[in-house]
Amino acid sequence: MQELSSQEICRRFNDLPWHDSELRGVRVNYSGSANGHENRYEVILNVNLRSSSIADAEVRFTPVKIKFSQTRIFHADLDLLGVAYCGGDISGAKCEERSDFMRQTDETRIANFDLPQDSEPLADLKHFRISLCPPSGQIDIIAKDFEIIEPDH
Repeated sequence: MQELSSQEICRRFNDLPWHDSELRGVRVNYSGSANGHENRYEVILNVNLRSSSIADAEVRFTPVKIKFSQTRIFHADLDLLGVAYCGGDISGAKCEERSDFMRQTDETRIANFDLPQDSEPLADLKHFRISLCPPSGQIDIIAKDFEIIEPDH
């Protein structure tokens, strides 16, 4: 299977019907590998994605899991009372190959990381931002890619 370009990954993410979709859960799971060298944490968002069909007479949602691969940074700034009041409503989301958040993370956290890492630790990674309706907050993820896992029908 051919690896997608950064532009294609961001396009796929940005084209999802984020506005008025609903965040239903956030999980960060430890995922150890068989060889013991590629231990990673996986970030999974449970989202009710709004139907993108204009023909729908009523708003319909599809529950999905959005799993981020090769996640380096996960930052959630959430007011959980705001999330509860607003029902987890998402105002928008965006994927960028480079962003101010990535630059700031590189200049602070990454520059001061004193354990072994690649010479360009954010190379091939993208910034995925999910903004919730105010005053709920936002989630920032720096990862390589994402996949949508739909429920079994």
